Amino acid sequence: MSEIERLVDISRVPRAHIEALGELDEGQYAVLRAAFERARDRRERELNAAIDNGLTLVAALLRPVARRMLFT
Repeated sequence: MSEIERLVDISRVPRAHIEALGELDEGQYAVLRAAFERARDRRERELNAAIDNGLTLVAALLRPVARRMLFT
């Protein structure tokens, strides 16, 4: 699998949009993919922290259950 294909799979951005960036080599696509993965991971951590902060009124033992009820 090429780096552009990995980037398309991870980012869900259409291949045509990524190809519109112009001629990039595999290394440049790898850098874009790595940056996207870091941003995705950071977003997930921040979202989880925000959810946990929002659930402070719920007892600590019940938070996992409340999280599942609200977000699944």
